[in-house]
Amino acid sequence: MNQSGQDKQLAALEQAIMARAEHLAGEFQEKAERQRDHILRDAAERLHNAEEREVMVAKAEAERLFRRVTQASELKLQGRLDQLRWELVQAVQGRLGERLRGLRDDPGRYRDWLIRMIREAAQLLPEGDLTAEVNADDLGQLSGQWPELAAEAAPGRNIRLSEKPTWGSGGVRLRTTDNRAQVDNRFEGRLARLEAEVQRVILQQLFPKDISASARSGGPQ
Repeated sequence: MNQSGQDKQLAALEQAIMARAEHLAGEFQEKAERQRDHILRDAAERLHNAEEREVMVAKAEAERLFRRVTQASELKLQGRLDQLRWELVQAVQGRLGERLRGLRDDPGRYRDWLIRMIREAAQLLPEGDLTAEVNADDLGQLSGQWPELAAEAAPGRNIRLSEKPTWGSGGVRLRTTDNRAQVDNRFEGRLARLEAEVQRVILQQLFPKDISASARSGGPQ
């Protein structure tokens, strides 16, 4: 699916979520108003037989109960909205993983991306020999071209390609030969490391006017 199709799906999903939220809000408000009207009618029936102080107490209690019902409805609605917001973020984040894995379908783009990931990891790791680990599929494809690829990514660094494949759907993990330091640039490793930042950006893009969204979201509590 192209980007335009994904954007349309996201827009439709957001509209469905907001429509559902508005429907829930209407139901909660209608319920609160019915309860308030019932309480106020009861207070009115006692009005003729009660002293002024008792009437004022009854009305005050009615208003307090109405506020409690309204606040409970608002909290319930907010909780549902937060849940829907989180589900939308998770859906978008899942598609990011799909797009990363889709890189492997384009050998040229995937090779360029691997070079960037190797270069980034090599710059972060201390001096000395390094070992690169890739999954079984990539190991079979990269073994023959590894010397050239490593030299292009990190000139002057000795980077050996491990003969033992690692887990993951793509990408590369670079580590020192003594295993004291590593940079995990496999798809899953990068998504896990950048998860909080990715979620913040998604929230800002989906809900730019809701400045408190990032503070409330974070999955069901």
